[in-house]
Amino acid sequence: MRSRVGKAARALAPLCIGVATMLMLSAGTRADVASDKAAAIIVFPKVVVDTSRPPKTSRGRVDTLIRVSNTSDRSIRMHCFYVNANGHCSNSPLTVCDPNTLATSLCGDGGVCRPDWVEIDFAVNLTPRQPVAWLASQGSVACEDSADPDVPCFPLGGNVEGPNSNGGSRVSPVSEDPFVGELKCIAVDRNDVPVDQNVLKGEAEIIRSNPGFLDVEAYNAVGIAAMAGKVNSDNVLVLGGTAAEYNSCPNVLIMDHFFDGANDPISNRQVTTDLTLVPCTEDFKTQTLVTTPVQFLVFNEFEQRFSTSRRITCFQEFRISNIDSRTNDLSIFSAAVNGTLTGQTRIRGVADDDQTHGHALLGLAEEFREGGGTTAVNLHFSGTRPQSDFIYLPGVQ
Repeated sequence: MRSRVGKAARALAPLCIGVATMLMLSAGTRADVASDKAAAIIVFPKVVVDTSRPPKTSRGRVDTLIRVSNTSDRSIRMHCFYVNANGHCSNSPLTVCDPNTLATSLCGDGGVCRPDWVEIDFAVNLTPRQPVAWLASQGSVACEDSADPDVPCFPLGGNVEGPNSNGGSRVSPVSEDPFVGELKCIAVDRNDVPVDQNVLKGEAEIIRSNPGFLDVEAYNAVGIAAMAGKVNSDNVLVLGGTAAEYNSCPNVLIMDHFFDGANDPISNRQVTTDLTLVPCTEDFKTQTLVTTPVQFLVFNEFEQRFSTSRRITCFQEFRISNIDSRTNDLSIFSAAVNGTLTGQTRIRGVADDDQTHGHALLGLAEEFREGGGTTAVNLHFSGTRPQSDFIYLPGVQ
C-alpha cells in the first residue's frame, strides 16, 4: 500500500441559504464513525514529512505531530500502521515523486512516476489516562531502550507487562523523507489481539516552518468504535454489515468548501482546497490493493448540481479542481464554472459484489490561502454502509 501547512485563521465562510438548507437536511442522518469520541480504531488520513527542504524556501520544512491519548483507567496497547503513499520514478527507484501531479517531467527523460503503497507497523503500550506524542520524522521509543539522546522517548519504563509502563513501545519514523501517507492505530492486548476497548483518541498537527515563519494545521483522527462483545481474536476486523465487530464506515462523506479560485470574503485571498481520501478496507497482511470508483455530487449556493467520478487506489490526495480536469478553471470545482464562492460536495465510494472488501472512504480537506495560512477540515459523515469493510492484520492467528 503505500503539502502544505498553516495556522487555521478561520473556519469556512458561511454558506448561503441554499447550501445551508442541505446541511440542515443532512444533519439528522446517522453515521457510526466520529472524530470527537474515543474508539478502538483511529485513522489519521494524512501524515506528511519533508525535512529535506532548504529552510528558507517558501514552503519551509514540513513535519506532522501525532498525539494519541488513552482515555480509560486501564492500560492499553495499540498496533499502528503507516501507509507510505509516495510514488517513485521508474528510471530512479529511490527518487520520490507525486503520482497525482499533472506535471510530466518529474522523473526526467524516459521516466514515469509509479504509485507505490508500502506499510510499516509498530506498537505502543499506553498506561492509564496517558497521552503520548511524536513527530512522524523521528518516531519514539521507550526511554530505557533509547540509545540516541536526540530521539524523543516514552518516559515510563520498567516491566513490559506492568500496567504503568511504556516498556516495549517503539514508534518507527516514517520510512522515507519526503513522505506522505496515512496512519491507522488499533486497540489490542499484549499479544496484539484486537480488543473491544473504545479508549483511543488522536489528533494531528501538520507543521511547516522556516526562520521567521510558522504555519500549522490541525485535525482530529477519525474513530471507529468496537461493538461490545463482538470482537473475536482472528486477524480480520469486520466494520459494519451483518457480521460486524466494529461500527460501519460512513456511506457518504460531506465536504463544505470554497470553490477553487474563489476569494475568501474576509481576507480577500484566493483559496484552493486539497482532498485526501483513504479506504476503510485495508489489507496489511497480503498488501492486496482495492480500487474504488468514487462519485462526487457537487452543489453550489443556488443548489445547482454537478457531478463527476474517478477511481482511487489506497491513499489519494488531489487538488479538488484536478479531480475532473487538467485545467483548473474548467473544473466543476472552480468558482469560474460554478459562479458562487462556496459549495458542498457529497463523496461516495461505489460498492461491488466482492464480499472480501468494502468501498467506504474516510478523508480530510485542507484549505490553502494565497500568501500562507492553511486550515485542515474534518469531513462530515452521513449514513452507514450495508456492506462490510475489512482490515486484515498480520501476525494474529
